[in-house]
This record gives sequence, C-alpha cells and structure tokens, in this order.
Amino acid sequence: MERRQIKWSLTLLLYFAVFSSPLINIPRIEATMRTRPIVISIVPKSLDNPMFIEVKEAAELTAQRLNVVLEWVGPFKMDVDTQIQIIEGLIRRKVDGIAVSCSDEERLRAVIDQAVASGIKVVTMGADAPKSKRLFYCGTDNYQAGVACGEAMVRLVTQKGWAERELKVAVLTGGLNAHNQRERIRGFKAATAGRINLNYQAMLVCNDDITTAAKEVEAYIRKHPETDAFFFTGGWAFLGPPEAMPFYDQWCRNGGIAVSMDTCYPVLEAAQRG
Repeated sequence: MERRQIKWSLTLLLYFAVFSSPLINIPRIEATMRTRPIVISIVPKSLDNPMFIEVKEAAELTAQRLNVVLEWVGPFKMDVDTQIQIIEGLIRRKVDGIAVSCSDEERLRAVIDQAVASGIKVVTMGADAPKSKRLFYCGTDNYQAGVACGEAMVRLVTQKGWAERELKVAVLTGGLNAHNQRERIRGFKAATAGRINLNYQAMLVCNDDITTAAKEVEAYIRKHPETDAFFFTGGWAFLGPPEAMPFYDQWCRNGGIAVSMDTCYPVLEAAQRG
C-alpha cells in the first residue's frame, strides 16, 4: 500500500512541476522560454532499500511520458548528513522539484525550507517532515498503520490466551528519528495500552538495512529467548534469505508472536511460515 501511495506522490510531483512550468504560459512563451529541461530529483533515505524499487520504476516511466529529467540520488546507506548535503547540492543546481523520504524529520526541516525558499517544489514521501514547508506528504498514515499492527497484536495475544500475562516485547525500527517509524510505534502502543500487558524490553535499530535487521533480531533472540513478542515497524529483517534467521524461526515455532509492517512478498511469506 505505501509503495503505491508513494508512486502516486511522485507522479503528482512530476505533473505539478510540468504543468506549473512557465513553458505552458502560451502568451508569454517567448519571454519565459526555458533553456533546459525540467529536472526532478528524488532523494530516498538510502539507495539500498528494495522497498523503493517499484517507486523508482514508476517515477522513471512517468518522467519519460512527460519528457522530464528524473534523478534518483541518495546515500547508499541511510545517513541524514549525506541526505542534507545532497539536497544542498540540488538547491545550488536549481532543480525544479525534490521528493525526499526523510530519515530525520527535524534535521532535514531546515534544508527543506531552504529549498522551498529558493523556489523549488518539495514534497515528502513515505517519511514526512510535517513541520517543514514542503508542499505535501504522500504515503502511509503511519499512526493508523501502527494502530492496525497493535490491533493485530491484541488479537494474536488474546487467541493464545495470554491477555492477562505480562509479555516481554522487543521492537525493531528502521530509525529513531524518522517520523514514519515514530508514528508507527506511537500507534502500536496506543492500540495495545490497557488491553494487553506489554513490557517493552528493547528498541532495536537497523537503519533500514536488511542485513543489520536480521543480525539484530538474531542476536537479540539468541540472548533473550524468553521474549514473548516482537513488533517490526518495517519488514527489513524478512527481505533476506529465510535461513538467515534460524534462532528467530525457532523462536516462532516455540510460540513467539511477531507483528510486522509492510506487505511485500517476502514479508507475506514469513507470515505464512508462522
């Protein structure tokens, strides 16, 4: 669902940039004729996140259809300092539009506002910076997504007859400062509060990295097999080979409960395996 919403966001930005261009102001076309094509730059949190593959493909197809130059630029691994530097470079180049998935909403706020002040159209996708001056955000309602995950946890815990037990819970998140991740956790806690007794033991961080996610989960379960439940704010740990998490798989077979965001195929496969 989120990837579909982000694809619509980028499509809307591309159309907005094209059809608000002075090129379409026919009476003044000679005075406002552009000497370069419209340039839209997309800045994901990282280039190694497979969740953005479909987004990139959809944006490229739309850019071709509209005769727009599309750039896909970002840090290889999630790094807010590099994201800021990239956007600063785009401002100096005077690109026409920027779509950014914010790895740190507060730290990116200033550079987003700087881009807007310079006349660049800026939107956020997937991970918002709501206090910035961006045009709009498109992506999951992350609070409600967290609520849905919390509701699922309540249902699973109740089905196992554990509703009255104090449960030891760990959370895996992509980043502590990303708005989407914080909102998912907030929604999850709101949905479970007062309904089941969750004792939060650990907040693991993977920086949206598949390998790190699997290693963090494996190391934690190996050290704390008594953990009752896991909440994954994203599906990174399940995007690698299933055999990469044998301790987690055994923990699941022993009755551990896991609830995860994301509906890409590897995450659904993991859910079917139990």
